[in-house]
Amino acid sequence: MSEQSGDHGIRQDPDRSEDRSTSDGSGWRRSVTLFWSVYDRIVTILTILFLSVTVLTVLVAAIGRSMGTPVRSAPQLALLFLIWAIVLGADICLRKGEHIRVSVIADALPSVGRKILTALHLVLIVPFLLFLAWDGFDLATGNWQRQLGATGLSYGMITLALPVGALLFLVSISRRIARFGLDATLEPEDHHHESPL
Repeated sequence: MSEQSGDHGIRQDPDRSEDRSTSDGSGWRRSVTLFWSVYDRIVTILTILFLSVTVLTVLVAAIGRSMGTPVRSAPQLALLFLIWAIVLGADICLRKGEHIRVSVIADALPSVGRKILTALHLVLIVPFLLFLAWDGFDLATGNWQRQLGATGLSYGMITLALPVGALLFLVSISRRIARFGLDATLEPEDHHHESPL
């Protein structure tokens, strides 16, 4: 009888006990997770939007040209939106670890060697991105008075993609370091989708 009562006793829900033990940080973690989820979604939506506008602008320009009424500002607008789509798309790839990489040497190294190689990469990449962000803002403000062809927009909107992209890349690298540690910072999230060159 005592064996049966042990089976029918009060069972603790593992989710509830975990909630009590992590209640201090779970609200903060949820907020951070929600923030990054919204951030990622905004970047993805903007990338799709800018790429779609690029395609539509080229289509309108081609139709207008074939009808004998070319749209003078279409090439500049297509360039503007294409550059921003490329920068945002590159950030998405960096965030997911899906950028082009040659991993023959890294895959042959033990875990400690991969960490050292990743640290070396980051020592080269991070200062370069900081340089691009710093000088890129100077470039963008210097080009702000220059017009982007017939659009009437500022050419600085194109050059602003450089520092903004560099800052986005720095954020993505920081997130990957926080999430995966130094060993897998530059690794793809899913090796099954990786295709060799």
